[in-house]
Amino acid sequence: MTNSPLRKKIGYTVLILLVLVVAFDQFLRYCQTRRERINGAIPLKNTMKMLGLALHYYQERHGSLPDDIRDTSTGENLLSWRVLLPEEVDETLPGYQNSEPWDAPGNRELTGFLPDLYQHAGNDRSVTLSDQRVTGLTSALGVKNPSGNWNGTNPDSEPVLYINDKPVLCVGVAAAERVPWTRPIDYSISKVIDQLEQDQTSASPTILFALFADGHVVPPPFTWKLSAPE
Repeated sequence: MTNSPLRKKIGYTVLILLVLVVAFDQFLRYCQTRRERINGAIPLKNTMKMLGLALHYYQERHGSLPDDIRDTSTGENLLSWRVLLPEEVDETLPGYQNSEPWDAPGNRELTGFLPDLYQHAGNDRSVTLSDQRVTGLTSALGVKNPSGNWNGTNPDSEPVLYINDKPVLCVGVAAAERVPWTRPIDYSISKVIDQLEQDQTSASPTILFALFADGHVVPPPFTWKLSAPE
């Protein structure tokens, strides 16, 4: 009989085994993810994509890409644009003073706190995510034109750097180029070009990924060109 107690018992047993297999598979995936986090093996490409989403969300909400926090009276860059983004992606930050420089006594502790968004360790580099968290260093660097604005945001009056035929917005760089995440330092267009030229003859490229305004992230090899302002 199709509804015999034995058939029901076998059916329940098979169902329980399937549930256990799925649960075990999810557990293994969780353990692998945790191990990758501990070993610093989370792909840089994934975190660059997260940064692209955060920048896109910020631009939609505020009408422009995040700028460095400046002293309006002196024009001095006090804090990086990076301190503006974590709140947009619901990161929890300790208190800081926007009116004080990134390395002021009251803000200095921030350099030792690194939001997950900026944990950009190179996949095959000796640096680990835990190293970055301790030192508060990031490899997420925006690409800025000579006036300090984001590359490609004002093409009528500023040169635009194209990588793979698209204006590059941000780059992920090797560990040696990391900076304190609160410090308002990024790559100039000329610096990016210099690094791209050096990378052509290097076995260990400095620029590991390029992030574009449309959210795409690509690894080398790169092609590039500089478009002069019209």
